[in-house]
Amino acid sequence: MKEIFIVEDDDGIRELLEFLLESQQYVVKTFPTARAFHKTVPEKVPDLFLLDIMLPDGNGVDLCRELKKGDETKRIPVVLMSAHADISRTEGADDFIAKPFDVDELLQRIEKQFA
Repeated sequence: MKEIFIVEDDDGIRELLEFLLESQQYVVKTFPTARAFHKTVPEKVPDLFLLDIMLPDGNGVDLCRELKKGDETKRIPVVLMSAHADISRTEGADDFIAKPFDVDELLQRIEKQFA
């Protein structure tokens, strides 16, 4: 089973993503803030990172840059999402999803990262 780590500060969106992806047989671990993400040192890295750009204590672009520099995480796909982001700021990410997102499109774009 593929594992996805989600960093999203909006409780409703985070819970929706978790429910949606688990219903598609993904293993999901969620984090409400960049700090919570950094504090949790996973025993294994996921197969994909889904990161909100606008976080209360950081942003997904910076997290993406960190992940792409790490030896264990540099080859793992990173998908950024935001309602407010300038798409040109997502350099380094493997994909970008605008909020509000279409559920089917979100699932297709995540599947595309695993193809």
